[in-house]
Amino acid sequence: MRHRISIVLAILLTAVVFALFGCGDDSTEPSAVFDTIALQPVRLPTLKSGLIYEGWVARLDEDSNWVEYQSFGKFFWDEDDYFFLSPGDTTQIIDSVFQIQGSVYDYDVVALTLESDPVDNNPAEPSPTVVASSPIVPDRFTLMRFPAEFTEAEGYFTIGTFSDGHYKEIGDSITNEYSGIWFLELSWSADASGTPVYEEYATGLTLPVLPDTGYLYEGWIKLNNGDTLSTGKFYLPEFQDYDNSHMLDGAIPNFPGEDFLANPPDGMQFPINILVGGQAFISIEPNPDNDLDQPSNLIVLRGNLPVADGEVRNSSFPMENIAALQFPRVNVYFLTD
Repeated sequence: MRHRISIVLAILLTAVVFALFGCGDDSTEPSAVFDTIALQPVRLPTLKSGLIYEGWVARLDEDSNWVEYQSFGKFFWDEDDYFFLSPGDTTQIIDSVFQIQGSVYDYDVVALTLESDPVDNNPAEPSPTVVASSPIVPDRFTLMRFPAEFTEAEGYFTIGTFSDGHYKEIGDSITNEYSGIWFLELSWSADASGTPVYEEYATGLTLPVLPDTGYLYEGWIKLNNGDTLSTGKFYLPEFQDYDNSHMLDGAIPNFPGEDFLANPPDGMQFPINILVGGQAFISIEPNPDNDLDQPSNLIVLRGNLPVADGEVRNSSFPMENIAALQFPRVNVYFLTD
């Protein structure tokens, strides 16, 4: 009886071994290769002219640099109709599924970059402008997000001019106060009697540090008459921005902003009146920027410009954080062919 049981157990064990490992090289089935990537955008802006999305998988070194990478294709996205569109024909809808050579699990991250279009001067290399990324994880699903977090972003701005010499104390002759905007928080210091005398300035923007390549912040105003003007690009909100081309020669605060007093763009006249209503906002722009005249779709902060008949340089105006409504979130699924 024991001999018969031993024979049965041996047969069962042999069957299990064959089932798990096969019976030889000729009958071995290859392991599943996860070489297919399916994208499902939750939020992804429709790009303006001059840019296109490109998907990548990449290996990282110990400093998180991309040291090896593979493109899985370029595409446009229509955020209104929720379609992927052909890189060669924006009227042609394409599938949301892309393939790579090899397995996605040979790589560390999956990402989307912004590339120049229609001419990509370096098509084999990803641009530094990563618009969404995520580590590749073993559960066959991940969520790509913008590589900075804006939940704590907030802002204030003040209407007034400084480069025309109006940078001192109450009672100064102020003539162009409706022509400048500064992303700072304004308050007043008082004398011994409690009378406000001197203006004081504090950082008006609380923003995260951006990735060190690929993006810059930029301030904007859009007036109710449709005029849109940049106040300049900047990297850190505690310092002046990189563009003071519309100012006069007087001292200015050490914060982003602009006095619209000189060198107007074609078709405009300076000084302008900002106190006619509109919006001020802070965007994130690709660097290099494909459109210098208009903001990108990536708006972090937005605030309403005041409507007034006279100067309003006695307070600061708040900005609303709208990044949660603007910035990309893309579901990613890893599949077998």
